[in-house]
Amino acid sequence: MKYAHIDSTNQIIGWYDADVHATIPTPNIAVDDDVWLQALESNHNKINEDGTTEQADFRTDDEKAEDMRVTRNLLLQMEVDPIVTNPLRWGDITSAQQAAWAAYRQALLDVPAQDTFPYNVAWPTKPTEG
Repeated sequence: MKYAHIDSTNQIIGWYDADVHATIPTPNIAVDDDVWLQALESNHNKINEDGTTEQADFRTDDEKAEDMRVTRNLLLQMEVDPIVTNPLRWGDITSAQQAAWAAYRQALLDVPAQDTFPYNVAWPTKPTEG
């Protein structure tokens, strides 16, 4: 028999096998081999009271917001900055393309102002490079 060692939110801390481990930490939930294999193969990190497993997001709202800001900052750094901070590239695109890049940059900066931030972010579409 396999056991999922859990915390108070049913987040899986570790897996234990009665055939291998002399001591099984508590709290835990017993599972059969099929549930254990599915959880491992699906990268599940939560076990429900009925023994089913799932992938759950245990990050706090602040952690989710920080992750979204990191993603936004990387998009600005990797996609926008090489175009808008390079005078040769910027000068080589049309005014319409410049406006599209400026709007994209502003939309990225506005991501934290979205009503559904940080749970469901609508990422803006990157313009063509021109």
